[in-house]
Parts: sequence; C-alpha cells; structure tokens
Amino acid sequence: DRERIALTVAARHGCGYCTAAHSAIGNMVGLTEAQIHDARRGGSNDTQVDSLLRFVHRILETKGHVEDADLESFRSAGYSDAAVAEVVAHIGLNVLTNFFNSVAETEIDFPRVEALAS
Repeated sequence: DRERIALTVAARHGCGYCTAAHSAIGNMVGLTEAQIHDARRGGSNDTQVDSLLRFVHRILETKGHVEDADLESFRSAGYSDAAVAEVVAHIGLNVLTNFFNSVAETEIDFPRVEALAS
C-alpha cells in the first residue's frame, strides 16, 4: 500500500520524479501496470484499496481536516486507527519528497512515465 499511497500523492502534486520513481518501485514490489495506473488516478477495482486511496485523496483535499464520515468509511473497509496514523505519516513523507524534488528540479533517473490524460 505504501507505493500506491506514494503514487496517488505524486500524481496529485504533479511530481514527475516521484511518479517515475514510485512507478518503477511499484513494478519491483509486484504491482501491475494497471494497478500503478489506478493508484496514480487515486482509485482501484479492489474495494479495500479503493477505500484507502479515496481516504488519501480526502486527506489531501482537506489538508488533513477530514470529516467523521471519512474516517468511518475508511474504518468500515477494515482499517484500524493505527492504519489511519500510518496513512497520514506516509502522506506527510511523500508530500515532503514531492515538494523537495519539484523545487530542486531533480533529474529523473528512473524510466519516465506518461502524464495521465485529464
């Protein structure tokens, strides 16, 4: 799930370096091209993963000010309070690396990925 979170966050922020890096790492950890594409779009055909990525989007959209209904929806998909904390931590880490690599204009040294169609 870490790579899916990273892909969702990178796509949201338009970080080309992080999108390329986490697409490559996603492949290394066994994600299919379709799963990587879905994570970049912030969704999944798997209901539990979809719940995770929708929760990630809500956290990003609300800058962390999610509603009780968002938390309840996430928990009802089988996630614990510990998972909530872990998701927030992963988002924070990925926002930091997205911003750092964007500001630094880090050269992409992973296979480049095409931008998603709007």
